[in-house]
Amino acid sequence: MSLKNRLRFAIVTLVTLMVFAQSVVSLRISAEGSFRHAVGRAKSAADQVRNLLLQRVNEQTARVDPPPESLDDRRRIWETILVEDAALPRLLESTVASSMPVVEILVCDEAGRILTGSRSPTSRLTYASLPDFADWNSRPLWDRLFEVMLRRKDYSTVIRLGTEGRTMFTIRVISSSVLLRNEILPQVRGLAILSVLSLLASMLLSVLFSKVLLRAVDRIGERIDRISTGKFAVGPATGARESREFAAVQSKLDILSQQFRGAKEDVVQLRGNIERLLDRLEEAVLLFDSEHRLIVASRPAERLLGRPLAELAGQPLEELLPPSTSVGAAVHRCLRSGEPVRDHLALPEHDGSGAVRLLVNVDLLRSVPGGHFGTLVTLQDPESRRQLRSQLDVSTRLTAISRLTGGIAHEIKNPLNAMALHLEILKSKLTGTSEVESEIDVIRREIARLDRVVKTFLDFTRPVDLKMREVDLVALLAEVARLVNPDAQRSQVQVQLDAGREKAYVRGDSDLLQQAFLNVVVNGIEAMPQGGRLRIGVATEAGEAVVTVADEGVGIAPHLREKIFNLYFTTKQKGSGIGLAMTFRVVQLHNATVDFTSELGKGTCFLLRFPAVEAAQHPAGPVPVTVPASVPGS
Repeated sequence: MSLKNRLRFAIVTLVTLMVFAQSVVSLRISAEGSFRHAVGRAKSAADQVRNLLLQRVNEQTARVDPPPESLDDRRRIWETILVEDAALPRLLESTVASSMPVVEILVCDEAGRILTGSRSPTSRLTYASLPDFADWNSRPLWDRLFEVMLRRKDYSTVIRLGTEGRTMFTIRVISSSVLLRNEILPQVRGLAILSVLSLLASMLLSVLFSKVLLRAVDRIGERIDRISTGKFAVGPATGARESREFAAVQSKLDILSQQFRGAKEDVVQLRGNIERLLDRLEEAVLLFDSEHRLIVASRPAERLLGRPLAELAGQPLEELLPPSTSVGAAVHRCLRSGEPVRDHLALPEHDGSGAVRLLVNVDLLRSVPGGHFGTLVTLQDPESRRQLRSQLDVSTRLTAISRLTGGIAHEIKNPLNAMALHLEILKSKLTGTSEVESEIDVIRREIARLDRVVKTFLDFTRPVDLKMREVDLVALLAEVARLVNPDAQRSQVQVQLDAGREKAYVRGDSDLLQQAFLNVVVNGIEAMPQGGRLRIGVATEAGEAVVTVADEGVGIAPHLREKIFNLYFTTKQKGSGIGLAMTFRVVQLHNATVDFTSELGKGTCFLLRFPAVEAAQHPAGPVPVTVPASVPGS
């Protein structure tokens, strides 16, 4: 049962109990009062009849001559008066009519014979004994109420008349339970109607009250539902009448939503980083959970297991690596013994060649002593390891050669400086000889050119201290566009920046990146001597930030495309051949790639791909930034 229904049920039950208790108390008070008043009216009617009889008898006795002397004579005279007085029944009947719930009044002798009554009974009938009304009223209330409501019964109130200690007559006032019922029934009916109305009102009140009270609970439920479905937007602000408790809960839910969103983004980023890392690995990596089901796998696992990654996810280890295979046997041996497996040589079952041997490594990811929450299986080609070792050896040798060539360059630079100095001294001594001066100028220019070559070579061999931080490529390229805008306007070139995102973050050295982009952009502007449009684009795809620089220039000849990144190679008359080589080096230092496409007469498009920093990304939105050209309509 929901909280709302429980609250409604509680309100209806509470009101029902209160109405029932109030009805019982009211019925008790009303019934007690009615019964007490009925007994009092019967007693009052009996007293009234006694006084009436005494008055009538005394008047009639006073007329008797001679007056009775004995008690028996007096009793006989009184009895004769009661029987023969025709006015007495009418007087008794009028008394009955005014005394509810009295139905009859009888006057009897000491033997119980009826002498007169309100209904003019036949004389000398014997009175049938009835329960005393006062004694009946002393019984428990619910017994009396039950008897009045369900039975038809009469009760009597008796007053005795006599003299000298002797009872000569009795006045009997008869009360009926039917008249009592008719008197109480309207009160019971009113209480019943009041109870039903109270219950209906309680039901309506419970519905309204639950809606008002649980409105904040509904908002909290909606907010929790949004969090569970990944909608982390903060809900509407709490109303001014919202209770402090609910407002505090909603505030904490907002904080929890932000934390949950951050945790989810961290998980997504971590998973993306892991997947990118696995894609770049040459080894086949398989990660299983505590129930031995595959969680993630690297791309090479497709070839080794003979199935696409989409089908591998969630598959049990027993199916992917059965114990009957050499690889599966090594993995299951590790699971049984709890000891890791290192460089176990095995044959893959699904590789097409059948000749490739694998090195198997198995590690148990432990959370607590004696238990593990996952299994990491790594399958590596020994030949790939040998090639990697060979590449590392080559890299080490190249580093050594770089140190050696750097030293040689320094040794060359010092003599060149000395030669330039002595050449200037020689020129000053041979002043006036034009032929000698021209030859000296040729030697000086060649020495200066050789010095520039050595200096550039030193720059390329010198280690670079990268100042890595998060760099927004959109802002950086906008700055590059502003820097080249004056030269672009002089060349009638329109520079346009089209960003597929508001921000695209990478980790890198902003100064080196800016210089690399400047080199490519300046080359694009110089490739359009007749003007045109240079487009700079920024987009993200597959976890990479892609920068495109497209011009409408003359293009690059096919036989020159393999040389454009070579140091000192240039096709321009005043070019140094350093710009694109420097760009290539900066791109490599940032673990990125640079490529281009070109078509003669239509232009060239450079593509630079950088690993994107997903944690710093912001919601996407096209933001075109156009730098105006100096020529209208260009």
